[in-house]
Amino acid sequence: MLKSIVALLAIAAVVVIGVAAYSGDNNLNTYNPADVNNNISSSNNSTQKVLDQQNNSMKNMISAQEAQEIAETYIEEPGATAGTPNLVELNGQMIYVVPVIMDGKTVGQIEIDAYTGKNVGGAGGVA
Repeated sequence: MLKSIVALLAIAAVVVIGVAAYSGDNNLNTYNPADVNNNISSSNNSTQKVLDQQNNSMKNMISAQEAQEIAETYIEEPGATAGTPNLVELNGQMIYVVPVIMDGKTVGQIEIDAYTGKNVGGAGGVA
């Protein structure tokens, strides 16, 4: 009788250990295609939000033509004109670098904030 009780306890212990092991690994071995699709959809939505923000941001920028016209108002030297602006990122700020042209040569530049249209710097000038 003692052997029967020990045998039953041993069997019960094996069953308990088996159930615990199975339920512990259950989450690790499951594959749910819906989860993958949800993750892809979430990633696509995040990417689209970034693109939308960039597009909206671009819509709020002044045009290269506007930057050139603004730069022209800062040129005081007779015969000097504003050239074709180049949009660049400088220290995290989007600016148009507008060359100042005189006698076919670049003699300086005026930097125009691409969002506000403000003159934010420059270099050169006629001596």
